[in-house]
Amino acid sequence: MNAFNNNGNIKQFKLTRLINENCADEHVVTKMSIVLRRDKIEAPYYMVTKIKVSSCIDNADGGLIHAMDLASLNRMHNLTEKAYNEIESLIDDISESDEVKVTSDEKGMKMTIMSRSNADTINLFEKHQELFERLDGLIC
Repeated sequence: MNAFNNNGNIKQFKLTRLINENCADEHVVTKMSIVLRRDKIEAPYYMVTKIKVSSCIDNADGGLIHAMDLASLNRMHNLTEKAYNEIESLIDDISESDEVKVTSDEKGMKMTIMSRSNADTINLFEKHQELFERLDGLIC
């Protein structure tokens, strides 16, 4: 899997999946948020994506101690109305669960994803593959 396009731009979600697929730590926490907004005059349709991947290690005394942040990615996009509507539709089609939360109002929508293991994150990437590929496809 290549986390870059032909011009060398980072594909945010492919990179996150690559980290999860190749990390041997048992306790990897991945938090992703996608915020769609349509309330600014200068950028009527825009999106902010944030991803944070952290790894924890077992403590000899039986607890967990935070080890390190593996990645922290943040990308902002100005969108066309068409792209905005496509992404909004993909998020609307996602059913909520313990790991996935979606909220919306008249100004936009927010999707938050939180997983506590590599396997859970990879399953989420497979389950919502169309959305993540569409978002990474915004990077030319």
